[in-house]
Formats: sequence, C-alpha cells, structure tokens
Amino acid sequence: VIQKTMHKLDAMMMTNVRTAAINADCILIVIDACRVPEKVDDVIEGGASDVEEKPPTLLVLNKKDLIKPGEISKRIEWYETFGGADHVLPTSAKY
Repeated sequence: VIQKTMHKLDAMMMTNVRTAAINADCILIVIDACRVPEKVDDVIEGGASDVEEKPPTLLVLNKKDLIKPGEISKRIEWYETFGGADHVLPTSAKY
C-alpha cells in the first residue's frame, strides 16, 4: 500500500476545498474521458466527501472525441450509477 503524505500546503488546500464545498451551490469536476472511471469521492480525495449535505455534483467528461461513441454512453451511465455524480456532461474542445 502506498501511503500519501500530507504536507502543509496539501492540508491547507483540502481545508479550503471543505469550506468551499460547504458553501457551494454545486461541485463541478472535470475529468479526462480517456481515464479509467473512478468514484467522485475518490477524485476529490476526501475534500468534500465528508461534507454531510453534499451539493449536487456535475461531472464533465472532457476529450469525448477520443472515446468511441458507444463507450461514452457506458461511461456516463457508470458515473451516474456508481460514480456518485448527479449529472454527467460529455464535452470536447474539438466541437
């Protein structure tokens, strides 16, 4: 098991993430669509995952042009079903 070391800057940034999540109307996460799907809570690594009333989460799958069309719908379904995202929006700078 690889243990992540938390430095002072990391701890301060995570405190800011928690504060922002408590006061936020929504959480926007941009993920590379080519990467293996992972849970939203894993992406934010505990920053907002421990907030009691988490605001709605919008997950933006970037670089959808690099994924096969059938695969995009599977990833959207996975993130909505298992990933913890309330809404998933595939996008690409190409179009």
